[in-house]
Amino acid sequence: MGFLDFLRRRKPVMIKFSEIGAWLDKQVEDKKLDQKVRRAKEVIMRRVQEAYKSLEELERAGLKNDNIPERAKHIMEGHRRTYINKLKRFLDELDVPDDYSQAGYYAARFSEALNTLSEETHKNYLVLREFMEEELSRVVRAVKSIEDELLKLQAQIEKEGLEIIKDAKIRLKQYKDDLKKRARLEEEIISHEKSLNSLKERKTRLEKRINNLKQSRDYAEYKVFLEKKKKYEEKLKSIENELKEVFAELNRPLRKYKRGSLSEELIDKYLLDPFGALESDDSLSIISVLNKMKQELSTLDLKEKQLEKTSMMLNKLTKDFFTKMKLESARRTGLNKEVATSINQGVVGLNISENETWLRSVKEKIRVAEATLKELRKEVEDINLDYLKQKVKEKVRE
Repeated sequence: MGFLDFLRRRKPVMIKFSEIGAWLDKQVEDKKLDQKVRRAKEVIMRRVQEAYKSLEELERAGLKNDNIPERAKHIMEGHRRTYINKLKRFLDELDVPDDYSQAGYYAARFSEALNTLSEETHKNYLVLREFMEEELSRVVRAVKSIEDELLKLQAQIEKEGLEIIKDAKIRLKQYKDDLKKRARLEEEIISHEKSLNSLKERKTRLEKRINNLKQSRDYAEYKVFLEKKKKYEEKLKSIENELKEVFAELNRPLRKYKRGSLSEELIDKYLLDPFGALESDDSLSIISVLNKMKQELSTLDLKEKQLEKTSMMLNKLTKDFFTKMKLESARRTGLNKEVATSINQGVVGLNISENETWLRSVKEKIRVAEATLKELRKEVEDINLDYLKQKVKEKVRE
């Protein structure tokens, strides 16, 4: 049977949804729970003072049997001191809440803490019981009476059927929180939509600017330079690859030959970076190194097949071969530098590069903004205010 059933029997109450919160507070106020908590707290504090008094009596209590050995007395005093200190600390920390809604939680926490205290002082209790059982029992009863009063208060509050009101208030709070959350999310969506539209407008402007630059006469000349640069770089790459293939073929013979050779450093340069080594080898010293190696091939302990391939390769690597390679490399490198200078000096290329960098940045911001908007809209969709409102109404009807 719901706690509001008496209202149904009298007369149905019509409440606007906006007034439910105040109406629920009125139901609680009419039960005068604050007064009950205040009266219970006064009783509990009297029980606490009684517990303190019982501890003082335990502290003053003397031994009924004077024939107890001194060692036993000393042990007892240690246990009495520990027991009293722990219970006083426990009572000092006791703080009954004024809020009726916290009474149940506090009562449960008090019982749990009391159980822990009993476990911690169990040994002290057993020792003291042998010497002053009457005073000890009064302490235990006084502390237990505090727990009894807390449980009694909890039972009184539960009897009032507050769980239904509490559930209704929780549902109402969820509704209000989600209402605020949806309003906040909708404001965020509007703000993000404005930012996204601004980004899209900027993207359109950048794309138009880049397109106009690419339609200009300056860009046509710039494009020619780019194509030339690409052609020169491809030729240089071709020369580099050919040199790499040559010295990859000669790798093993050269490594064997360089041991004890005066040209070991030069050989290492060509094995590591043939193109770079040729560029810096102004006197083409590699030719004399290869000619000397050719004369000593039979001493390098090469297999017959490799010896034959090496011999053929060395016959190919004439002065004319290296001279042509070096001259062609130098010519193409020079042309490539000239074209690169023209490209770097051209304003149109720099403008396009800058605008394309900005465009990439704007596109990334658009991607992030769209993803954020998608998440925000999903959050709004997941908030079902009608469902929450219905749940509040159902709880109030109970």
